[in-house]
Amino acid sequence: MQSPRQSRVTDDVALHEMLRGHCRQFHGDQAQVISIRPKPIFAGTLALLVAVGCASTPRSPAPAKASSELIASDVPDAGRMKGIVVIRSYVDFFVIKGVEVRRRIEMAWDYDRATAIRRTYDLSDKLLQTEDLPGAEMRLTAIENDRVKALVSGYPTLKDIAKQTGVVIWGGGFVLRKPGDRWCDAGTRCIHAILSTDNGVTAVAHAIVDLQRDRVVYPEYDMDQYKTTAKHSMGSK
Repeated sequence: MQSPRQSRVTDDVALHEMLRGHCRQFHGDQAQVISIRPKPIFAGTLALLVAVGCASTPRSPAPAKASSELIASDVPDAGRMKGIVVIRSYVDFFVIKGVEVRRRIEMAWDYDRATAIRRTYDLSDKLLQTEDLPGAEMRLTAIENDRVKALVSGYPTLKDIAKQTGVVIWGGGFVLRKPGDRWCDAGTRCIHAILSTDNGVTAVAHAIVDLQRDRVVYPEYDMDQYKTTAKHSMGSK
């Protein structure tokens, strides 16, 4: 005959398996029950477990890893991009429970987590929701564009070109993201920088800068080889 404690543990295991099966119906085999190990359930714990149910354990974005193979540009580290950089902020209208309300929307890039995000606020600036936007590419802000130019201008094999009279660096137009690419796959913010003369008409060099790593990853970018991999940024969409 089971003791009251043994009975509670047995019931706990049964409940754990029941919830696991329930989770699989909605999230597949990767679903996990919030309660990991069977242990005595009291009223508060049971209520919390039933209310929370299960989690699909999505994979969080992760910044690309640094590499000793990448040469650092001769620029101060203080200018490196960090935290959340807001790309655009605007007010939009939404209908909630039949009532039209206004919300302030921020489109941003989260350098700590290497992903585009959208944050929703009420008009008193209370944060209501933060959403990841996997795969979205945000246009560069002025400060990001300045960092791209600095990294290119300070790179050993590009600095002599960059300092020539009449050479300008364009870096805000194209974002490079290629699945399987060594330097510009998930978790990166790779930007196509163009060094040109004649007010931008004549390109003299191409380079790819990853603002996540704060490195020039392709100092001699071959346009013919990679011409299908660069896409224009989605701006704030």
